[in-house]
Amino acid sequence: MRLLFVTPRPFWPPRRGEQARLSGFLSRLAPRHQVLVVSLVPPGFHPTPAPLPVEQRYVTTRPWRPVTGILTHPWEPLQVGLHREPGLLRELRESLAEFRPQVVVLMLSRIAWLLPHLEGTPAVVDFVDSLALNMRMRARFEPWLAPLWWWEAWRLSVWDRRVLGLAEAGTVVAERDRVAILGGQEALEPKLRVVPFGIPVPDEPLPRTAKAPTLLTTGNLGYFPTVQGILWFARYVWPRLRQKDPHLRWVVAGTRPSRRIRALARMGVEVVPEPENLTPLRQQATVAVAPLFAGSGTPIKVLEAMACGLPVVTTPHAAQGLDGLPPGALAQAQDPAGWYEAVAGLLDDPARAQAQAVTAHRWVKDRHELGQVAAEFERLLLSLSANR
Repeated sequence: MRLLFVTPRPFWPPRRGEQARLSGFLSRLAPRHQVLVVSLVPPGFHPTPAPLPVEQRYVTTRPWRPVTGILTHPWEPLQVGLHREPGLLRELRESLAEFRPQVVVLMLSRIAWLLPHLEGTPAVVDFVDSLALNMRMRARFEPWLAPLWWWEAWRLSVWDRRVLGLAEAGTVVAERDRVAILGGQEALEPKLRVVPFGIPVPDEPLPRTAKAPTLLTTGNLGYFPTVQGILWFARYVWPRLRQKDPHLRWVVAGTRPSRRIRALARMGVEVVPEPENLTPLRQQATVAVAPLFAGSGTPIKVLEAMACGLPVVTTPHAAQGLDGLPPGALAQAQDPAGWYEAVAGLLDDPARAQAQAVTAHRWVKDRHELGQVAAEFERLLLSLSANR
């Protein structure tokens, strides 16, 4: 099968959610099919070789094009206008003529303006999550920008349903995103399916190597929901936990740490920017904390902590992105008092923490193991190719 993927940014290295998702899919698809990936890149981009047998082509975004895209298509979401690069359309047409793909996959709906130009080739749009839901949640935490976020959320909702109507199929990572995108339109329901976020899962939880009680938070440290949650935890929960145990450590590790995240070092937080490998940090941790009050989709870092056998505390909002989660797999808290009790309870009761970690690891392996998730996505592509 010849597969053409079009992406708003290169999939390698996989620093963001959709990059990691596509990298996971390609780990199965690339050795079994012919794969071409076309990606938008900024001026001066230098590619990092991916360890996969994939042909990659790059389209450089001209500096003025995002503004032009917004001004010439004011009725579309800003996210779409920002990615209306004519060079991407030219490359798409050349790839359709030369590569002759049997299925086209568009990563994220922001580049789905390409759908009318696919010349009859079946298309899947991997929305990953509902960006409209993400914007609505963000509006609650940034009231000074709320009108902009609500306006963009409304336009994204309209856009995503239009896109789904044009595509042969769409995918998301969680049921809450499916519900948000469908918006109650029953006619679109057969087109949109949940394909969970896949991650590598070891057969057994990894051994713990913590020498001192340690909290761990990981993620994209420049992403609003992550930053907002970490700053909230640092203000309302961390001081009380540290007062209880002055030897308690809190490690915050991830990509693109903002200035405010780096400044937490003054509060005794250990900030680890751009870690090469998070696994040792997870093995050295006692409890993972993911204070996510905004965002959409599946909280990937929660999955990864669970896969390593690390007990997790997160919010009910984040838990909504974990479909089919069994009782006892996750500790949830909403307010400062609840967070203190949840984290302190796991730190003080190793047997309870271990039982939670084992339950969570079993669930992640059953639902989110990369091989089976990628195989599910492959079956969708094969069905579209066969029906062409």
